[in-house]
Amino acid sequence: GKITAKITKKRAIEKEEEAEVSSDSENESTDASDSVDDEGQSSSAEESDYDDMAQARKKAAKLVGSKKRKTADAEEFSNILSSILDQDARDQSAPIMAKDKTRENQIKEEKLEYRARKALTAERKALKDKDRVVPTMQNFDYERKLRKIATKGVIKLFNVVKAQQTELAEIDEQKTIKTEKVAEMSKSKFLDLLKSKKD
Repeated sequence: GKITAKITKKRAIEKEEEAEVSSDSENESTDASDSVDDEGQSSSAEESDYDDMAQARKKAAKLVGSKKRKTADAEEFSNILSSILDQDARDQSAPIMAKDKTRENQIKEEKLEYRARKALTAERKALKDKDRVVPTMQNFDYERKLRKIATKGVIKLFNVVKAQQTELAEIDEQKTIKTEKVAEMSKSKFLDLLKSKKD
């Protein structure tokens, strides 16, 4: 409301200033051409000089107008920013400087998604802990027996794994010894070895 009214007023003032600057530069160029016509004895070289000067004046006027516009834009921006900062945003639920409700709606959606994820994790945790029995002093002996059985089972499992690993290591050693022997053998010894295995 107030901010847009200020902006439109300032833009109208800027347009009027630009129009004045451009009309002044046109008047100066026509005055220069009138003086040339009054003399009647000006050459074509002098006319081109006057035209060049008129064009330079127009360019200078445009540059001056653009500088005014830049300073006006800076002033306009500072006025808008100060008016925004002067507003009391404590009682508003929307984020600062939000004219449309898209960001506010995004925040609400994020909150809903967070609550839904939290509810899902709580539900999964409840399903996971559904059949869990927390040990108490009343069933302490039963829990101790279960713990002993579990440790015995784990020990047996590790022993079996270790035995299997040692067997595999021995087999690998035998294979490497055989491959070394084969590499050292000559062709005739290798053929003799094959013949002896067939028999």
